[in-house]
Amino acid sequence: MNTYFIYSIIGLILGTTGCSAADLPPYRLDGKVEPRHYDLVINTGLETDEFKFWGSALIEIACIEETDRIAVHSHNLVIDESHVTLTQALNPENLKKFNIASHSYDKENEYYIAQTDSKLQAGQNYSLFIPFSGVMPDDLAGFYRSSYTDSKTNETKWLGVTQFESTDARKAFPCFDEPKMKATFTITIGHPEKYTSLSNMPLEETIPMPNKPGWVQDKFQKSVPMSTYLVAWMVSDFTHKEATMTEGGVTFRVWAREEAVNQTDFANQFGPKVLSYYEEYFDTKYPLPKQDMAAIPDFSAGAMENWGLITYREVLLLFDPKASSSLNQERIASVIAHELAHQWFGNLVTMEWWTDLWLNEGFATYVATIGLHHLNPEWNSLVHEVTENMLAVFRLDSLQSSHPVSVPIGHPNEIAQIFDNISYEKGSCIIRMMNQFLGEDVFRAGVTLYLSKHKFGNARQDDLWAALTEIAHERGVLDPDVTVKMIMDTWTVQTGYPVLSVVRNYETGDISVSQRRYLGIEPSAEERSLQEACWRVPLSYTYQEIADFSETKPEKWLTCEGPLNISTFGASEDQWIIFNIQVSGLYRINYDLKNWNLLAGALNDESSFKKIHPLNRMQLIADAMDLAWMGDLEYKTAFSVCRYLSHETEYVPWSSAASALGQIDTMLRRTANYGYFKNYIRELVSSAFKRSGPLTETPKGFEAIKMKNLVTGLADKYEIGDFKDQALQLFKKWYNHKNSDTVNPIPKDIRGRIYCTAIKNGGDEEWAFLWARYLKSNLATEKSTILSALGCSRKVWLLNRYLEWSIDKTSGIRSQDAASVFSSVAYNEVGFSLAKEFFAQRVADIFAYHGAKNSRMGSYVKVLANQMISRAEYDEMKELTQKHEEYLKFSGLSVKQALESIDINARWHSKHYAAIPDYLSPSL
Repeated sequence: MNTYFIYSIIGLILGTTGCSAADLPPYRLDGKVEPRHYDLVINTGLETDEFKFWGSALIEIACIEETDRIAVHSHNLVIDESHVTLTQALNPENLKKFNIASHSYDKENEYYIAQTDSKLQAGQNYSLFIPFSGVMPDDLAGFYRSSYTDSKTNETKWLGVTQFESTDARKAFPCFDEPKMKATFTITIGHPEKYTSLSNMPLEETIPMPNKPGWVQDKFQKSVPMSTYLVAWMVSDFTHKEATMTEGGVTFRVWAREEAVNQTDFANQFGPKVLSYYEEYFDTKYPLPKQDMAAIPDFSAGAMENWGLITYREVLLLFDPKASSSLNQERIASVIAHELAHQWFGNLVTMEWWTDLWLNEGFATYVATIGLHHLNPEWNSLVHEVTENMLAVFRLDSLQSSHPVSVPIGHPNEIAQIFDNISYEKGSCIIRMMNQFLGEDVFRAGVTLYLSKHKFGNARQDDLWAALTEIAHERGVLDPDVTVKMIMDTWTVQTGYPVLSVVRNYETGDISVSQRRYLGIEPSAEERSLQEACWRVPLSYTYQEIADFSETKPEKWLTCEGPLNISTFGASEDQWIIFNIQVSGLYRINYDLKNWNLLAGALNDESSFKKIHPLNRMQLIADAMDLAWMGDLEYKTAFSVCRYLSHETEYVPWSSAASALGQIDTMLRRTANYGYFKNYIRELVSSAFKRSGPLTETPKGFEAIKMKNLVTGLADKYEIGDFKDQALQLFKKWYNHKNSDTVNPIPKDIRGRIYCTAIKNGGDEEWAFLWARYLKSNLATEKSTILSALGCSRKVWLLNRYLEWSIDKTSGIRSQDAASVFSSVAYNEVGFSLAKEFFAQRVADIFAYHGAKNSRMGSYVKVLANQMISRAEYDEMKELTQKHEEYLKFSGLSVKQALESIDINARWHSKHYAAIPDYLSPSL
C-alpha cells in the first residue's frame, strides 16, 4: 500500500471530531459541559503573603449532554470544597441550587470532579462557583514568581506573572484547560496598591479591596472568547514609557522594570507598525483595544502570545542601540513579529487540539518573516530566514525518529516535545512553498477567508486547506480535480521530506525526475522501506543559457505515480541545470555526476557564479555536502563545490557552508585527522577574513555585518590570520579601562567572538573580569553574550565551577539560562567530557532544578549526543538514558532522536574517517 495513503488514513482518524465521551481517553475532557464565561478573581500580596494567592472562579457552563459529573482541570490548587456551589437561574428571581454529592480528584489527569445528586440537562446553562488558593512557584509555569535586584537599593523586587501554554492554566485557577474550550473572561486582580496589575483586556475600574487596607482590586473589561492557555495577568512594579497608538487606534505599551524601561524604545516603535501591517495583510482587524508587551526577568519560553498581554524574556524584547548588536535587533524584531502574528493565527483562530500546533507556530514563523521584510527590507529577511529554517529542517527531519508536522498528540505531557523545528521551521517552509505555488494573492485571500470563517473559534488544518482550495478554484490556480489538501497532506501527515534524483540524458536532452525520502545516512537493508514515502512536489527549474531565477511557480508536478520525464528542456549538454528556483520547495536534489561537475565549474568561475541565485548557491552547498554525508555523492565532488567559497561574498551561501562543514568538524575535532580539516577551512576562509577588514571596522549594511560576524567566528575557531591578536588587544583595552563597567571599546556586533577568544586564551583573571561584568550589566542581550563566552574557557576547574553554578539559584545565573550555560561548556573541546560527566552525575539535580519545565532535559542529552561519534559512545549514552529513564520521561522523543544521531555519526565515522586526508588533499 502507498505510504502516503496510509498516512492519509491516519490523518483522517486523528482529525475526526464529534467523538462521544466514551471514545475519549481519560486525560481529555468528556465535552458534556462546556464553559461560556469565567468571572475570575485572583488576589496576591506576593512576598508579603509568602507568595500565596487565592480567589474564585465563577464559571458559566452549558450542558451539551446529560450528566451528573463536572470535571475541571486543577493542579496544585486547594479547592475550598465547602463553598463550591452549582446553581441554575430558572428566571431572574429564582435560583435553583444543586446539591454536590461528592468532591474527588484525579491527580493523574489533574481533575477536580464535582458529582451532583441530580442530572444536568442538555441545552441548559448553569453556574459553577469554585473558591481556591495556591502558592506561586518559581518554576516558570502557571502563576509564578520572578524577581530582580534594584541596583540603587540592592533590594530584591518581586513580581507575579503567568505562563499557561500548553496546560498550566490549571495551576492558577480551576478551568476547562483545553484549547477548544473557549470562553470569555472577566478578570479581577487584588493586590497591594504599590503594585500595578495587567491582564488581557484594558482596566475597567480600580476600587479599594474590602477588609484589606492598602490593597486595591483592578477589574478588567470582559474579554473576547479565548482558550485558557492565552489568559494572562501580571502583578509588578513595572513601568512603561508613553503609550503609542497603531493606525487602527490600538493602544500599545511596553512594560519593564524601571531601570530597563529606556531599552523599550525599539519595541515601542516596531510593535505598532507590524501590528498595523498584519491588519492589512490578513484583511482582518485586531479585535482588542490594547496590546501590552512585558519583559520578564525569569521566563521559560522565548515569548508568549497571550492575547493583549504578550510576555517576553528580557533578551528578546529590550534593546540598547549603543550596546546591543544588529543581530540582537533583528532577533528581537523577529520575535515581536512572531508573537503579534499569533494574535490572528493561534488567538483569533485556535487549533482544536495540539496535533495542529503547527498551524499556530508555522504560520507565525512564516508571517513574521513577511512582517520583517515589509518594515526592514534592508535586512533581507526573506532570504536569510528561508536559509535558517531550511537548514534546521533538513537536519532534524532526516531522522527516522522525526515526526509529522501535524503530529498525533495523546497525553498532554507529550505536548512540550513538539515545540521544535518541525512545528516552527518546517511549518514555515511548507507554508512558504504553498504561497509559491498558489501565488501571493490567492494565498492571502484564502487565509483571510479561513480567518473570517473561524474567528473566535477553533479549526483543524483541513479547514485551512478548504478555504485555500475554494479561492484557488475560483481563480483557476488549481485544476478542479486537485485540492490543497491532496497536495499538502503529503507534507503534513507523514514524516520527512524528499530528495529528488534528477538524471539527464545528454543525447536526447530529456530529464528523469524521481523521489524518495531523504534519510540522514545511507540506509541499511531494513531501513530502505522508509524511503518509499512520496510527496506531491512542485518543480521549478532553469538552465545556464537563460539563468532565470525569478519565476518560482511550478512548471511541473512530481506525484506519487512514479518518475516524471521532462523533454524539450532546452539545455545543451555542456550547460548546467538547476531545480527548485529560490528554494521554493522543501526538498533536496541529487543531480547526475556530470551536472554536478558543470555546477561546480560554474561556481568556481569568479566571473559567472553570481548568475546562480544566492538561495540556490546555498542549496547546492547543503545538498552536495549532505548527499556526500549520506553516501549518494562522492566527497571529492562535494568539496569541489565548496571550494568556490574563497570568492563568495554573500552571507547565505556561507551560512549553509558553515552549517555543513561544522558537522564534519564535530566528527573530526577529537581525532588525529583534524589537522587536515583545519588546513582546508583556513584555505577556504582566509580570503573572506581579509575582505572583512580590521575588527574595529564596522561594515556598512546588515548583510555585511552578518557576514563579518560569521567569518570572524570561523577565524576564531580555526585561528585564521591575525584574528586572535586583534581580539586579545581589544579585550585588553577594555580590561584595562578605568571605567570598564560603563565603557566598552569592543564593537558591539562582534563582542561575542572577542569575549570567547579572550576567555579561551586567558586565565582566572579574565574569567573573573567578564563574570563581574555579567553581574553588573543591566542589559539582557549583553548578559546573554557573556554567559555564552564564559563557557569558552580551557581551565577545567573554571568550567566545572560554571556547570555547578548553572543549577545553583544563588549563583546569579537564572534558571532560564541553565541549559544554555551547559551547552556553552559542552561545545567547548575541553568542556565536552566535563559536561558529559556533570550530566551523568547530577541528572537528578538538573531534573529537580527545572521543575515543571523538565522536558528541557532532552536538550542536555541532544547537546552531548550531537558530538558523540563512536559506537562506544552510543552504548554509553544508551546506558545512561536507560539508567535515568525516570528523569527523562518527559523527553522521550529527544532521547530517541539523540541516540539516532549518535548512530548516524558512528556509521559516518566508520565509512569516511580513514579517507579524510584524501578528501581534503591540496589537489582538490
